[in-house]
Amino acid sequence: MRQKWIALPLLILISLIWVTAGPAAEVKKTTTVSQKIVVTPDDLQWKEGPAAIPGTKMAVLEGNPAKGGFFVARLKLPAGTKIPPHVHNNVERVTVISGKLYLAMGDQQQNPAVLPAGSYLSIPPKTVHNAWVEEETVLQMSTFGPWTFKAVKKTEKKGTASE
Repeated sequence: MRQKWIALPLLILISLIWVTAGPAAEVKKTTTVSQKIVVTPDDLQWKEGPAAIPGTKMAVLEGNPAKGGFFVARLKLPAGTKIPPHVHNNVERVTVISGKLYLAMGDQQQNPAVLPAGSYLSIPPKTVHNAWVEEETVLQMSTFGPWTFKAVKKTEKKGTASE
């Protein structure tokens, strides 16, 4: 009987160590910083943005969006930019730095969330969404690479001429 009382706490202890060791190791791996990074607005090096969003400029602040691992980048969207319906392989975390973003879930521009400067959004992987801006808008993405942008086809609305 005594062996059961010793074995049960030992089993619980081993289970707790096993359950917490995985997430702790992942946090340590993903938050390691090898050097100090300080970027001022004058330091930003704007380059052509993603081809799927014509006219967009992109500045990488940390990491490399094309490779695995954490990265931070800014996107400058000219007034009138429309981002077509799309998905990403990883979670998308975005802060609106300036301007205003209209975000619609799904493949239609319906019922958008209106996100002014200072707003934050987080979208799970493979979630269809689209967006647009009416004025120049700067967004900051903080997520994990490799960054992907997979366009999806719009579904036809009911009541259109194609019915």
